Amino acid sequence: MNDYYFLKIKKNMVATNKTKTICLITCENITEAYFIKDRLNNEGVECFLTNQNFTNLMPVYNNMLGSGIQIFVMDSDYEKSRELIKDKLDPEKVELICPNCGSNQISLGLGKHKILKAFNIFLAILILIPLGNIKPKYFCNKCKKEIE
Repeated sequence: MNDYYFLKIKKNMVATNKTKTICLITCENITEAYFIKDRLNNEGVECFLTNQNFTNLMPVYNNMLGSGIQIFVMDSDYEKSRELIKDKLDPEKVELICPNCGSNQISLGLGKHKILKAFNIFLAILILIPLGNIKPKYFCNKCKKEIE
């Protein structure tokens, strides 16, 4: 009985290995990854996550050496999934509007506390430690407010 069970599993594994998976996107945190995964699953695209544990345990190393939570999709669903999350893949192509003044003069930069963030970057380079989570922020050029 055990031999039959293992042969059946092996046969299923061979049948499922005919399709290829492609890395769609790498996310910085688990919340963003599950948000994208749920969006894809709601549209009928099967996907799975990798590197969740490493990214949660070592958040300092996000997007370094291939880390970060990766979302994989089937080769046949790749184009559909890219279309579904185009706002995450190409954020520059999505037009942003400032919620405070209604302007579309939005740019990407260090946001508030630029001097402190620049000092942290300098210190990290000097001591040879990872930068941490210094992420660029969107801000309005007209009213000078940071956009979340």
